[in-house]
Amino acid sequence: MRGPGDNDRATWQRHRRRHRSVRGQALVETAIMLPVILILLLGAVDFGRLFFTWVGLQQAARIGANHASLDPRTVSTDLPAIIQSETDVISCEPGSLSANVIYTRAGSQIANAQVGDYARVTLSCDFQLLTPLAGIFFGDPVAMVAVSSFPVRTGCVNCGTGSGGEPPPPPPEQCRAVPDFEGMSVAGARLAWQSAGFTGTFDASGAGDYETVDPNSVTVLPTDEACTDPFAIFFADVTVDTLTADTGVGCNVIPNLIGLPIVDARAAWATSAFAGTGFAPPPLDPDPDAAVTSQTTDPTGSTPGVSCLVPGTEVTGISVDVGDPWPDPPPAPCQVPHLIDKTRPVGQSQWYGAGFAAGTFSPTNGNFTIKSQSLVGLSYVPCASTITVSASP
Repeated sequence: MRGPGDNDRATWQRHRRRHRSVRGQALVETAIMLPVILILLLGAVDFGRLFFTWVGLQQAARIGANHASLDPRTVSTDLPAIIQSETDVISCEPGSLSANVIYTRAGSQIANAQVGDYARVTLSCDFQLLTPLAGIFFGDPVAMVAVSSFPVRTGCVNCGTGSGGEPPPPPPEQCRAVPDFEGMSVAGARLAWQSAGFTGTFDASGAGDYETVDPNSVTVLPTDEACTDPFAIFFADVTVDTLTADTGVGCNVIPNLIGLPIVDARAAWATSAFAGTGFAPPPLDPDPDAAVTSQTTDPTGSTPGVSCLVPGTEVTGISVDVGDPWPDPPPAPCQVPHLIDKTRPVGQSQWYGAGFAAGTFSPTNGNFTIKSQSLVGLSYVPCASTITVSASP
């Protein structure tokens, strides 16, 4: 016979057996899932490391290509240290990082880069995974590559120096040689500035045309990385001051005529306070447009544009030497618009809107999106240049 307590005891034992079964099942499930969870966790960490390294490698390639485009002559000395400083924080395997720097023109490698060519930096390294299973699918280590290109803005590679070396390339199309204003009159310096091909303003701060320019006061702005001294970009402005004249009451400054065409110099002297004195041109009657290159005034020792002669000083005359006439200024270049990702009709409109000559855009039909252009965007070229665009990179 079973008593009343037997039912309670049986119930308790069944509950105890069931609890042990559930606890054992949980332990088994945990043992099964724990490796999977750890693998997923390590995979997430690996993905983060991989992404961080990829971003860092791309950034280092861009910084390196940008530096290589600024002045190719400094690449061999500066670029390795710059790339190294940018890649110190990424997770490339030690000793696996390699860098390759080349210059290209129309897709082909070249030795002497000029403005408009491309500097291309390729970085590669091996990335070691933490998760062995990931290596089965992606390989271990993972080979990573970053490539970046920038248009060259100044300089040349292997220009050569001294006898037997290659001559340096001509200055970029947008650069003009800044004239030497030493000893020139303000009027002559203005003509020299315009003849050099500058389209910017010439500001002499209200000085008279026949005063003498102070060569230490010349300021040319804006500057341009492609136009290194003694060149400046063609649309630059120049500001000059003049040497202090020895002025006094009733004192007349001797006009400086250097830089003026001989016909204008003679007329300027004739209207000056010294009109009664003689004007002696070179022995042979020169071209009326020939520019005055030197000036001598009696009494000797006076400085044109600076020296002041008091009333009663005898001036017996002025003699000048002349050189070639000022040449006509070169035509201003046109800036190539950036046409990538624009439609062909829009690109053609922007090309001619930039001032390029008629019939210089090809092809003239089609409604494709431009993916390549034969001239580098934002570079300066003669306005008669031609450009070809296409839908393929």
